[in-house]
Amino acid sequence: MTDFTDMVRAHLPSAAADRLIALLRPGIQLSHAKDGDPVVGHLGGSASLPEGVAWPVSPGMRPLSLAVALDCARLAGYEVDMSLPGVGTLLFFVEDEGDGNAVIYVPDGVATVPATRGAAFPEVPLTARTVLTWPEGDQPHLVEAFGGITALYEQVWRHESQGDEFMVAVGDWERTRHGSRHQVGGHAVVLQSPFEVTAAYHAGADWSDKKALYSQARDWVLLLQLDEDMEAGMIWGDGAHMIWGIHIDDLAARDFSKTVFDVQGH
Repeated sequence: MTDFTDMVRAHLPSAAADRLIALLRPGIQLSHAKDGDPVVGHLGGSASLPEGVAWPVSPGMRPLSLAVALDCARLAGYEVDMSLPGVGTLLFFVEDEGDGNAVIYVPDGVATVPATRGAAFPEVPLTARTVLTWPEGDQPHLVEAFGGITALYEQVWRHESQGDEFMVAVGDWERTRHGSRHQVGGHAVVLQSPFEVTAAYHAGADWSDKKALYSQARDWVLLLQLDEDMEAGMIWGDGAHMIWGIHIDDLAARDFSKTVFDVQGH
């Protein structure tokens, strides 16, 4: 996990490198399980909901599709930057065409009923590993560390070393080493605005008050990021990622009904 830090130190001045490296976070990378791999959940397939809990639907009353089911007890064996439930199952649902989504937490020991509704994605078992993640774009913690967006781009993303701007070096490094961007926790990939900023805005922060917006954005964490996945039939468009974020207070309360959903594409 030192490979990325070596790359940072090779391209940035020491002070800037130290600030960026201090913000690195562990996340749980999810990828397709092979024979013999430990399985922590699955893409697509069916879900088992607690008795009496209805299958989630979109605002237009269309059944959602199960995107991911995660076994919290198995995820507990991997380092991550937030406190997930130690047992139970997290279920993530999406609308096959539209913005409908839902997250349902099924506590351990609750009687459940298996079901499949919506446009079912093929079931693909998932394995996991801890990876080092870094903040991208104008992610709130990164902006704060460098004293503003302008200073951040001058000192980091636009800094030239070895003939390339640092953001180019990061993109090249990621394409050759990182692999799947299905991920629990850590820093999300930023293709548009940082999801934390979008989440704070949807939660009521004033978009025109950047200082207050970014301050509130710091209290959101990445719950799940889904990349496009051909084998699972998950194509979000324009190389997009689906992101579920949650406020740290709601995560502590295990209130997954208050997640914020964002789709980011190129």
